[in-house]
Amino acid sequence: MTEITDITTPGKEGAFTVGSRGTVKGPGDLPPDHLRLIEGAVTATVGTYDSKGIARLTPMWWGTDGDHIHINTKKGRLKYKNLINHPEVSIQAIDPENPYHWMTVYGRVVDMVDEEDAGRGYLATESIDDFAEVYLGERPYPFREKDEVRVLFYVKAEKIVTFGGE
Repeated sequence: MTEITDITTPGKEGAFTVGSRGTVKGPGDLPPDHLRLIEGAVTATVGTYDSKGIARLTPMWWGTDGDHIHINTKKGRLKYKNLINHPEVSIQAIDPENPYHWMTVYGRVVDMVDEEDAGRGYLATESIDDFAEVYLGERPYPFREKDEVRVLFYVKAEKIVTFGGE
């Protein structure tokens, strides 16, 4: 189970305080107004730790299969190396239409698939193509570099903090 904490929004009694706490089975069980931050074209900021323990922030596309958060990157990039060496990750998305509606996911990488995996590599390819369709309205992903290998990371949400929404 994933802990979920909702913070009361400005203009309401108890603003900026914890409004409710509970648990959900996974990200797919979030209320629709929060789930759309994951499933829509809302770029998230992904926080990883480098080899010196310094937090590194990167804007990324993200999604969910209902149980896990999905992020996808090119094999060999710094965030790839960071996630391999330090699987802890923080992800925050802010509604571009309302900065008082946001969500932060704290979790850890529990699985990864790269395109070179003979049995499951297609999942990494499908993932980046799915993201391109959501974020760019194009399929397949149009910015692939020669000899690029994509990697799909599965993140288990351990805590989700929400703010605002409907």
